[in-house]
Amino acid sequence: EIQSMIIDNDRIFAQGIRNMGKSFLSYSMTPESLLKSEEALRETPEFKEAQEYFFEKSTQKIDEKNYAKYETITDRHTEHIVYPIPEFIKAAHGFGFVNRDTDIDGAVRKVRLVQFFEGRLYFNLALVMLADACRITVNDIDVVPGNSIILKKALHPLTHEIDDIRIPIDESGMMYVYWAGSGVREETFKIIPFFALVEYQNCLNDAYDWFEKNPANVMAMEQIANDIMSAEEAYEAAETARERRELRAKILELLKDDREIKEGTIELISDEIELLKGEGRESETPPLENSINNINLVLSVESLKDNITLTGLTATGTVDIGQIPTSKEFAMVGVYHNTINTIIQNKYLLTAPAWLNYLLMLLVALTMGFTIQKLSARKSIITIISSFVFINIVIICVFLFGDMWLDQLGISFALLIPSVSIAAVKLMKEESQKQFIKSAFSLYLSPGVIDRIIDNPDALGLGGEEREITIFFSDVAKFSTISERLAPQELVALLNEYLSEMTDIILKHGGTVDKYEGDAIIAFFGAPQPFEDHALRCCLAAIDQKKRLAEMQDAWRAAGKDVLSVRMGMNTGVAVVGNMGSRTRFDYTVMGDSVNLASRLEGANKAYNTCAMISGSTYEYVKNDIEARRLDVIQVVGKKEPVSVYEVLDVKGALPDYMYDLLERYYKALELYNNRNWKEAMDGFKKALELAPDDGPSLTYIERCNIYLETPPPGDWGGVFELTSK
Repeated sequence: EIQSMIIDNDRIFAQGIRNMGKSFLSYSMTPESLLKSEEALRETPEFKEAQEYFFEKSTQKIDEKNYAKYETITDRHTEHIVYPIPEFIKAAHGFGFVNRDTDIDGAVRKVRLVQFFEGRLYFNLALVMLADACRITVNDIDVVPGNSIILKKALHPLTHEIDDIRIPIDESGMMYVYWAGSGVREETFKIIPFFALVEYQNCLNDAYDWFEKNPANVMAMEQIANDIMSAEEAYEAAETARERRELRAKILELLKDDREIKEGTIELISDEIELLKGEGRESETPPLENSINNINLVLSVESLKDNITLTGLTATGTVDIGQIPTSKEFAMVGVYHNTINTIIQNKYLLTAPAWLNYLLMLLVALTMGFTIQKLSARKSIITIISSFVFINIVIICVFLFGDMWLDQLGISFALLIPSVSIAAVKLMKEESQKQFIKSAFSLYLSPGVIDRIIDNPDALGLGGEEREITIFFSDVAKFSTISERLAPQELVALLNEYLSEMTDIILKHGGTVDKYEGDAIIAFFGAPQPFEDHALRCCLAAIDQKKRLAEMQDAWRAAGKDVLSVRMGMNTGVAVVGNMGSRTRFDYTVMGDSVNLASRLEGANKAYNTCAMISGSTYEYVKNDIEARRLDVIQVVGKKEPVSVYEVLDVKGALPDYMYDLLERYYKALELYNNRNWKEAMDGFKKALELAPDDGPSLTYIERCNIYLETPPPGDWGGVFELTSK
């Protein structure tokens, strides 16, 4: 307290500002009223003198007849200015206001560069600092609200050309900031801790003692200092931008050389520290390490030469934190760095004029409206989503690469509102139509056919298309005998139970049930839904049907009911698929030679006492996924070409072990059979029966071998067995 009465800190700080030569102080516009004590202070001669100096250095006086021109850059909430204290004002080189303007979300995107108040133009701290760096005064700044701020005949800090620098502003005198990075950090702006400035003088002697230990260094540094002084004098006298750029590049190179010499001293000290550590004299190293810290501090401060610097708080607990588009926690002193950088880099973010935004909104709304009107509801939704993504990508690209800010929200709404409204109406209409079709045809058509009609109502017409599919036929063995024993109600109940279970399995695997013919089921896979694995789906359905039928047979036996046995035939081939019938009544079905073959294969099961038979064409599609037994090469009724046939057993690798042994014996016997070794073949099939006494194909071949032993086939027999019945 005694020291504070003796030492006038304000006077010392003011003298420091004066000695610095080009220090700029901040002030602010406030909406608060003055206290009476402050009003009294502003009436003192000392304050009025300081205020006149303030006005002269940092404001433009406007003629009263031009007040209307600056109406839009007037902040009606401003009551007065919060000035620095008079002693500081008299010592400073210039002044700039530091008021902050935030958007509705609290983020700072724009900076107010100029404000009109009580007949004068006041300028942002960043702008007055830049103007001074460009060798002009505030009186050389021309302001056109809603257009630009012009720094007239300014020396550009980067190009070193003397020309007008034009800064675009809106009607409020604001400029969008082009933010460099996500904060005030080393990767965007050079950061030097304030304590380095405070400690600079204390560290200077130690640092230069080390620099001057090498006489060669001293001479080199003196020569560099003289060269820099000469280059700076020449720079001031230069008449062309080219000369100024060349001289500036020379100065930067000389500063770099000077720094390299001084940094070389750090390497020498580091080597001495390592030497001491190697000799076990670690206790002698702290002074040397302190010297390295002193040199680094001195170098950091000396790097400020010829730079625009801003002093602000960044320490935790003291920092003025705010939000910008690229960061939620931003040291707001960095706003001025970014403002100056935006101007000197000429990287302005422009807002599209209102007429352009409205035109884009109109074009987007009309285009989407007409486009959605012609599409189905499903395609409309896809179009809306893809268009929304595309347009927003375009807007973002315009912003990133064209530095123009389009009204993204307005354009997005112009796309969504009309298109979503039209699509919603279409969706309700189509949903109503779908429900009508489903309710009207669900009792007559399979779900797949109904879905196809819903997706394409035009499909409700006569005609068909050729397509490769897999056809499925199944029939109940000896159904006539069973039907004679049962009453009609019992027969219907039994048949419905069987058909329901088998149909569910077909539909589960994506099959289409064509029709029921009494106890027979006709179905196909691959239409209307075009599955690539239609053959595999058909075989898997047959396997599941076999397993489910076995469970049902056990239940029927336990209940004392008649047991149904089923034969299935499957074939893959090209068939005509479509609506067949008359103009008034038709059915979605399949036709063709491949369909007839599937029907014949169902009946061919009787000859081999098998349950599920597929053709060779189907087998080629499923052989890697299905366990199937080669049965024979047959010629069915009505066809001249022989067909290879196989029995569907189970999915790959799912057979019990004894079945693999049986198949091994079966194939050996079948090879003997095809080689006309009837007796050996018969013995082989009998060995297969040892593992499964009721194996139908083995029993069939034993019977044939007995016949061929008595009546061998002709000499040109090729192993084809001709069926004589369906």
